[in-house]
Amino acid sequence: MRGNYLEFSSGRISGSTAVYALIGDPIDHSLSPKIQNVAFRSTEINAVYVPLHVTRRNLRDAVKGLRASGVKGFNVTAPHKVTVQPYLDMIEPSADAIGSVNTVINENGKLRGYNTDGVGALRALKEVGVSPDGKSVLIFGAGGASRAIAYTLAQRASSIRLVNRTVAKSKQLVLRIRRKLHIEVEYASISDRMLKDFVQQANIVVNASSMGMDGVSIPPIAAEWLSHDQCVFDIVYKPPHTKLLELANLAGAKSVNGLDMLVNQGACAFELWTGRRAPIIEMRRAMSQTIRAMKHAKSS
Repeated sequence: MRGNYLEFSSGRISGSTAVYALIGDPIDHSLSPKIQNVAFRSTEINAVYVPLHVTRRNLRDAVKGLRASGVKGFNVTAPHKVTVQPYLDMIEPSADAIGSVNTVINENGKLRGYNTDGVGALRALKEVGVSPDGKSVLIFGAGGASRAIAYTLAQRASSIRLVNRTVAKSKQLVLRIRRKLHIEVEYASISDRMLKDFVQQANIVVNASSMGMDGVSIPPIAAEWLSHDQCVFDIVYKPPHTKLLELANLAGAKSVNGLDMLVNQGACAFELWTGRRAPIIEMRRAMSQTIRAMKHAKSS
């Protein structure tokens, strides 16, 4: 039992231990519990972060339960980033503009929603020397993460193009961005004949969809569409090196995986919850150790 206590907290869990959570469906793939618990230990905060599997059908009851049980805050992952909003009391203005929430603070029974996905993605790009300023950005997906990334990058980019299986979702996101920001925004379906031109004309290509989480699927991009002067950013982090990033490497393009975004958005959430600077070095180290352990287990 001692090992379990050390996994979650700097000391033994008690009635005074603050509880934070992650809700989503699926939830088993997430590395957030590992990096957040390391953050709490590193800063000597008596808190624990737990993953909770919540289906679409049970979302409303789950949020009520988190509120009633006094959970200090929680993260929201797919597929709930958009649908969780009606169950919150307040939504921070930028999250409201994005139309997606991934971080919630419980302030004395009042739930306030934020979004750290966009900031996390922007920080991940900057860490590899890529700036979206004045660039053309192509984004695959129209879910919660895509909304946050599109809205954040649209404030700096020259144009945004969205590609999604469901055109209606892309159109909805395009209209939202056009209302909020004065920027060129277009959308297309995955099967659209314009897709090749969209990819070739983009300075930054972002996969903000779930394509690639199975280690096999990939956005409909051919290797010859990519070039060495592009940046390809895949927010999928498990596996950390997706098929899309393999194509990017073959083309000589700069590649960014989802691990850096995960750590950066997680650091932002930690800071919102605690008011403390996130121990990002320790969080990165924990993530890297977990990835190495997963690779070792897979190969043995």
